[in-house]
Amino acid sequence: MRYKAVISYDGTQYSGYQKQINQTGIQTVVEKALRLMTQINIPTFAASRTDKGVHAKYQVLHFDTDINLESSAWVDALNKRLPLDIRFLKVTKVKDTFHARFDAKSKKYVYKIAKKPSTAFTGNYEVYVKNFNIDLVKDELKTIIGTHDFSGFSPNKENKPPVKTIYSFDYKSTKTHYIFTIHGNHFLRYMVRIIMGNVIAIGQGKKPKDQLKILLETKDRNKSATTAPACGLYLSHIYYK
Repeated sequence: MRYKAVISYDGTQYSGYQKQINQTGIQTVVEKALRLMTQINIPTFAASRTDKGVHAKYQVLHFDTDINLESSAWVDALNKRLPLDIRFLKVTKVKDTFHARFDAKSKKYVYKIAKKPSTAFTGNYEVYVKNFNIDLVKDELKTIIGTHDFSGFSPNKENKPPVKTIYSFDYKSTKTHYIFTIHGNHFLRYMVRIIMGNVIAIGQGKKPKDQLKILLETKDRNKSATTAPACGLYLSHIYYK
C-alpha cells in the first residue's frame, strides 16, 4: 500500500532534502528512521528538492510498504527516531497511483526579511537586510505574476522548461518582519531565491525599480542581483487539487 506523508524540517544542518553521497540530506535521515522503525529499507519520493539551508513547513513525500498502521502510529514511531529538526506531521493511505512530485499542482513559498539585526537564535530562520525600503519594492511584485519565461531567474543547468506560471506574489508587514509569499505552478532551481535576491537589491537601491521586468524581458541571468540566502526561505505548502 502507498502512504502520503507530510513533514516539516529545519534545513540548517542539511545539504538539502535529496540524498547526497558525501553530505547529509533530509531524505537520508527520514529513510533511516523508517528503516529503524520497520527493519526494512523503504525508499521515499518527495514533492520538492529543497536546497541546502532551506526550511519546510509542509513537504510531501510518499512511500510503499505492506505495513498497515494508522497515521498517529506512524507519526509517533517515526518522530521518536528522528532528530527534533525533522518532524512527521501526518501519514495517510492513498491510491497506489499517487505520486508526491508528479501529482503536485502548485507550491507556495515564504521568504522572511527581518526588520532588525538577527540574533544567535533567529539568524538561521530569516535574513536581515540593512536599509531595506519596502516602498521601492511593493508595487513591483506584480510584475512576475502570470505566465513567463523565467530563464533570467535560474541557472537552469538541468535544462528544464523555463516557462512557469506565478499565481500570486505579495507581502505582509509585521512588527518584526516583511514576509513575502509566492505561489506558482512550478519553480526552477534557485528561482525563488533569485527573485528575492533581486527584490532585496531593489529595496536597497542597488538595482532599478523595474529590475524584475528587465530580467523577464532580457532573460539574461547575468543581469541578476545576488541570490538571496537560503535561511530566509520556507516551503510553505504543496497543493494537489
